[in-house]
Amino acid sequence: MRTLLFHKPSGGPRPPEAQQVQGTRPPGGVDIDEFQAQIEPPDFARLIRLESEDALRERMRQEKRDRGTGERSVFPEDRPITEDRFASRKFPNQKLVAEPNYVCYRRLFFEEKNAERYGWDVGGLQPFLSAGAFFSDFVTLPYHMASGSGRCCETGAGECLPGDPVPYLLYPPGLSAKGALAEAGAILGLVAIFP
Repeated sequence: MRTLLFHKPSGGPRPPEAQQVQGTRPPGGVDIDEFQAQIEPPDFARLIRLESEDALRERMRQEKRDRGTGERSVFPEDRPITEDRFASRKFPNQKLVAEPNYVCYRRLFFEEKNAERYGWDVGGLQPFLSAGAFFSDFVTLPYHMASGSGRCCETGAGECLPGDPVPYLLYPPGLSAKGALAEAGAILGLVAIFP
């Protein structure tokens, strides 16, 4: 193991072997003590050595005794940062508002899910498809209004999110006796009004 010698000033008499370190003489004849520092990298066992603060201090004292300087190693006294008891911070109660991952809305009677929700576009035929879907919803509006009369709102929960890759699907209306009666009544009423 290679070591590097350092010299530090001290008030005691200068030992004769400390007159020169590696062929140089300390300037001004200052009294010095010899200290050796390791300049090679530590091995793996020393690198991962775990020791408590007390064990580290005891090892440092032992190393100083082994060097034979005769001085005691004095470490500063460990004092706690404060003597006060721990007081936790008291924050006022706060509300946490969590937004749901779905939206509730009133029933949509004119909706084209493929184009409006999922972004399907069939090029030049899209205006004709959208117009056909609108007129179909307009003609069957009494049926749709009466078929879901117990439902005041709808939600997007359980449906694919807008922009998700969903195939082009057909959404036929569900069968409803109330809806069929409302549609028949609307048609008979129009026939009676406009003979």
